[in-house]
Amino acid sequence: MSPDLGGDSASSADPAEPAAERTAAEPTAATTAAVVAGVPETPARPAGDLDSGSVTRVLAAGAQTVVIDYWTTDDATTWTATGDKTIQLASHVEGGDGETEVLVTRFVVTADDGTTRTVAVEDRGEFALMPPFSYSTAFTVPESAASADAVTLYVQFDLLVETEPGSSRYYRQTVLDTLELPLLQEVSQ
Repeated sequence: MSPDLGGDSASSADPAEPAAERTAAEPTAATTAAVVAGVPETPARPAGDLDSGSVTRVLAAGAQTVVIDYWTTDDATTWTATGDKTIQLASHVEGGDGETEVLVTRFVVTADDGTTRTVAVEDRGEFALMPPFSYSTAFTVPESAASADAVTLYVQFDLLVETEPGSSRYYRQTVLDTLELPLLQEVSQ
């Protein structure tokens, strides 16, 4: 049935007439757009930490700071639960006296998709982190549950920091960070 083309159409409604007195048959712009599209609205994907391709974090570690640069060559805005997600990072220490030895004894990244926690990468040893040395690595985030809409990465550096230059005595310092990686929902075929 065609719409009423007479004087009762929405375009001929008296603007002075209160909205409550208009008939329920008169569509609003929002309902018209939703009906015309015929597609249910999907929630907008929230912004993620690597959407721009990189992010730098500066984290306190005693008298020093640990600077961590994360980046990806992928388009992080298109990541899905099952697709590859490769991340690279480089970290270094700034501040302090410049002569105090700082060692990374453990680096671990845990991926949490809301249903499962998985270790994405773990590295143990004694790696120099004071200038001019840095710690660099790359890892792939494991696949997530198909229903996951995000993965949180928990990043941990365990450091040994010399109590004073040349003393060979150390204290432990743990540095923690998180990255939020929203995921697109895959369309089932």
